[in-house]
Amino acid sequence: MNRVLIIADGEIAEGFIKKISTKNISELNYTIVVKECSSINIQSPNIEYIKVDATSIYRLKGICSKSKFLATYIIMQNPDEAKAVYSNIRAINKKVRIVLLDTNEQFKKLEDSYTNIVDVVELLANRLYDFLPNVPVTAQTIGLNEGEIMEVIVPFSSAYAFRHLSSIPQIKWKIVAIYRDNKLLLPTNATMIRPRDRLLLVGKPQVLINVYKRIRSKSGIFPEPFGKNFYLYLDVDRDRENIENYIEEAIYLLDKFDNKSLIIRVANPNDLEIVEKIKSYENSSIRAFFSYSDIEEGVIATDIDEYDIGLIFISRDSLLVNSFSKKLYAYKKLVYIFGSTPIKNIKEAVVVKSDDKETEEISSVAFYIAETLKVKLSLRDYNPQGDFEDSKMIVEHFETLSHVHSIIVQVVQEKENPIHAIKQSKDILLVIPFKENMNFNTLLALFKRDVDSLLLRTNSHPKLLIPIVDS
Repeated sequence: MNRVLIIADGEIAEGFIKKISTKNISELNYTIVVKECSSINIQSPNIEYIKVDATSIYRLKGICSKSKFLATYIIMQNPDEAKAVYSNIRAINKKVRIVLLDTNEQFKKLEDSYTNIVDVVELLANRLYDFLPNVPVTAQTIGLNEGEIMEVIVPFSSAYAFRHLSSIPQIKWKIVAIYRDNKLLLPTNATMIRPRDRLLLVGKPQVLINVYKRIRSKSGIFPEPFGKNFYLYLDVDRDRENIENYIEEAIYLLDKFDNKSLIIRVANPNDLEIVEKIKSYENSSIRAFFSYSDIEEGVIATDIDEYDIGLIFISRDSLLVNSFSKKLYAYKKLVYIFGSTPIKNIKEAVVVKSDDKETEEISSVAFYIAETLKVKLSLRDYNPQGDFEDSKMIVEHFETLSHVHSIIVQVVQEKENPIHAIKQSKDILLVIPFKENMNFNTLLALFKRDVDSLLLRTNSHPKLLIPIVDS
């Protein structure tokens, strides 16, 4: 039977013994050395007490000769006695593992690879610090103790609230568990994060610090959690007539946020006047890069990773002809497709109900963009048969988010063909689920039955595509 030696004295030692007495670790037995006058007497089948003076090396040798201990705990309230006991144990066994309670930092300079020092002052300070508002809680006793394991509580206003895990890029970090209603959830891609969830994160410490800030920040940090900065793709061959308008639209959204950057990637810059015009927009937060041919997929992927891109601006013409559009979903970024209505003229963000799960998944971003642009938000449910019974849950979901974001959402339910109804609307931004099987080709979209693919055919309205996981 494996045995642990505990030299115990004081309230902390008594609390520790009480703790181990309630935890039935069948493979461990404990020998507890206490003073003759000690009041510690917590009984358990796997605990035996020996009353001797542990500062006597003669007494300790007698105890250690009878059993081989896996580890020795020194938990004493008198620091001088603790120091004497430590010296005795080391004299008896040079390599036995010692766990030593340090109450006044007198062991701070101790160099002993076989000893773990528990600094009471530091431990309490760290624990008190963990209870400060808006402070990340990191693992103290497991892993590397470098902050690579962190717990974060999701506030109502978080950009991560009401998001599915599949839509959150997790590079160099992972959400490995969720605690909800005092229960442990092992999440999947389809798991939705809810306010008050406690997320257990694992990853590189510095990455987790940044993730913590994103989760705790309010929704105004759009385009989080997809990334931080904006990316404008321009192809001079195809966007020549609208280049200035597209840049102005991207800047219009950029100016609504602090500490954001706009990266402009220009393909086929074969017009010197246009190149100089694009360069004239450059400043501390706007940078332009030129590629003197069609852009390959690797260039886009490198830009997205290097500049922490969260939102991609692109024209419909560029999207249809470039090979990288087939891989656009894999980046899991927001995609803004320009329309004939400029973003500054948008008066309403519109979500057209299709699949309930997909509509729910894009709902939080729809609220964020409406809040950012200061426009109305509507959930439109078009059903030519007039059957709206199945829409109750998604309507309730939008009404819940309406209270969270303090934004009024207009619910429209009409016996109407959705494509015809949308074509009649003006000055709207369509917020659409971005699915892996979505095709941007107009002719191919004709053969799609789902509403979202058909909505891509509408050329006049700008669109915000939000990546989701396909069912």
